[in-house]
Amino acid sequence: MKRIVNLLAIAAVTVLLHSCQEQEYFEVPMNEEIVLDLSASATRAASTSNEEYVDHIDVFIFEEDASGNPVGNARHERHQVNNSRQLTLNAKRSSFDTGKDYRMYLIANSSIAESDFTDIAYGTLLTTKQEDLKVHLTGLAIEGTPKYFLMDAVAKDNKGNSSVKLNNGNLADNTMLSAELRRAAAKVQVTVTAADNIVFKDLSAIGGYAGYYVRNLSCDAFLLAEAKDDEDIEAKVITTSETNSGYFVWQPGTDSKKVTLTVYAYPNHWSNSSILEHETSIVVNLPMSYNDGSGVKDYPGNWYKIPMTNDQTLRRNHYYAVDITLDRPGANEMNEPETVDPIYYAVEDWVQQDINVGGEDKPAYLMVNRTELEMHNTDIDATTLEFASSSPVTITVKDAYYYNKFGVKTTVTGVSISGTTDGGIGGNITVNSPNPTNNTIRYFTLVVVNEQGISKEVTVEQYPLVYITNIQSYYSYRSDFLSSSGSPDGTATGNHYEDRGDYSRFAVNYSNNGTHTYSGGRYSDSGFFVSKFVNGTYESGYNQGLSNVDFYTRNGRGNFNDPYNARMYHIRITATSGDYILGRPKITNGVTDPGEDNARMVSPSFMIASRLGTLTTSMIPNNANLLKVYSEHAKQYVEVYKDPETGKTIHLSDWRLPTEAELEIIYQFQGTENQRADAIDYLLNAGAYYSASGPVENPKSDMTGTSVRCIRDVYEVAE
Repeated sequence: MKRIVNLLAIAAVTVLLHSCQEQEYFEVPMNEEIVLDLSASATRAASTSNEEYVDHIDVFIFEEDASGNPVGNARHERHQVNNSRQLTLNAKRSSFDTGKDYRMYLIANSSIAESDFTDIAYGTLLTTKQEDLKVHLTGLAIEGTPKYFLMDAVAKDNKGNSSVKLNNGNLADNTMLSAELRRAAAKVQVTVTAADNIVFKDLSAIGGYAGYYVRNLSCDAFLLAEAKDDEDIEAKVITTSETNSGYFVWQPGTDSKKVTLTVYAYPNHWSNSSILEHETSIVVNLPMSYNDGSGVKDYPGNWYKIPMTNDQTLRRNHYYAVDITLDRPGANEMNEPETVDPIYYAVEDWVQQDINVGGEDKPAYLMVNRTELEMHNTDIDATTLEFASSSPVTITVKDAYYYNKFGVKTTVTGVSISGTTDGGIGGNITVNSPNPTNNTIRYFTLVVVNEQGISKEVTVEQYPLVYITNIQSYYSYRSDFLSSSGSPDGTATGNHYEDRGDYSRFAVNYSNNGTHTYSGGRYSDSGFFVSKFVNGTYESGYNQGLSNVDFYTRNGRGNFNDPYNARMYHIRITATSGDYILGRPKITNGVTDPGEDNARMVSPSFMIASRLGTLTTSMIPNNANLLKVYSEHAKQYVEVYKDPETGKTIHLSDWRLPTEAELEIIYQFQGTENQRADAIDYLLNAGAYYSASGPVENPKSDMTGTSVRCIRDVYEVAE
């Protein structure tokens, strides 16, 4: 789960405090009366919110048999309650058998006629559904739309039993029951955030339309939650018409980076292969301007499909927070929308925190609208986090850290990080943290505590304009290394590191005419490139994060260098510069194009190969075409890492020579031999390195000679 946004709880606070101020207490039932306390419901207090409001309630009372099952026909009453916290039944206690157990069901806001409930049997009530074709718009003043939410509950006695005695034989006793009404619908709140290269715009002049429709909206629900588990429900589904109703917040003139949408739906389940087409999803069009690196272009038609949940079930009275960041245009056609990826889901019961409304105890609560926050290229965020509390709060910061160039978690020092409020019991939390200057992502946690000791935590990720992460490599080879049978390594006859290269032609050599051959003996200076693998990493001490790196051969393996940095570095750049053009460099015939214009291009997201790709460049003949040799090598190079979550080996085979500007970027961020950087190791120390257009002098070199380092564009995970 990415985050849980408890906006409902925050909205409820003033309502609850309002109830405290008015001192609303229960009336004590006298002798013959049966009184229901509804204060524990979603309808708590005197809220006017359509999500919580109870207009009327149908009460059904069934006798129970010896096994505790409801039997017979119901005694039925309909009451107009107008959101009252207390309901007194028409039926008197003396009209029920002394000492007998009964079951009492409540259904709120049903659109079914009162006459349809007369003398209804339990089995019939259990299978009765309500259909609302516009349930997704509930609460809006639109014809055919439910004004209030369908809810249900089972009444309980003061011990929490649903088998209740309505007449205990002593008329001097009071009969007070409680009921917690819960909605039949689910609430889905979608937040769409535009990436840096996207701006939401009103493009109606060229045919753009901002709006949405719901595909396979589940539009009917059982009156009683106990009728069937949500996982077993195959709801009636419809596809709605397009709309941009009040629940669709599209304000490009005010906020060009965020769109929010709220949709309500009844329970639905679609895991069975025969009903997969019943998946409930939102299809939305968001007109935008998009910068692909070469310029800005308007996209009036951008249709996206957003699944409401990731577990194939929509549950009653659950709240789903769906968070998306868009980084590319969608589909032109509404009937063939592009599925957004990734989507972050969070789910919780759609209920309010239990707060004491009456009595002497002071209400105690604390709500924060997010559990996670991202800050991008900014020192201060004063608008995103909101809180509501029963008392003033204090905020502390714990566990501020980043991951250094060797993947080691490193404590942040010498930086002032804080979270503050205006001193009240609600409003915004201002997060103040200087933008990281070491090109790493900063992580820290805000701990919010009120005077009653209730605490909430918010984890924060802070991204600078350029940030660098790294991956531990596993082994390297070339895709043209063949097994003894003539098949590429990685097949059953030769599997690189796993088989220690026993069948691998492990080294490549270039001759005067530019052709190359392979050798299979032990490592020697005659090898231009030899496969290498990580034989272990240091987990602590001075060399933490470094590796034991070996080369492997047809006849065995030998030590290459120990300790050794075998990490690939991933550089992400989110703004262009006068020194380069941000965009994906042109590739011609599988290699980086050597053209003059391409030389100034810098990929906004590229990875640098580790030293498992080290070459013995001195083995190239003097009259060889070096640019051709190095371009060919980059095209054939493969580096492998292990996915830290699955353990699966991921082969990265789409390497290329960097452009001139990309090499200059690496020089800039890597530090020097004597002044090392936090985010990236001192990788390139030769006098010059080859770009696609020729060698580029290294101003931070500590040795002579010319070398090569491959890079790759990172736009998806390579398999």
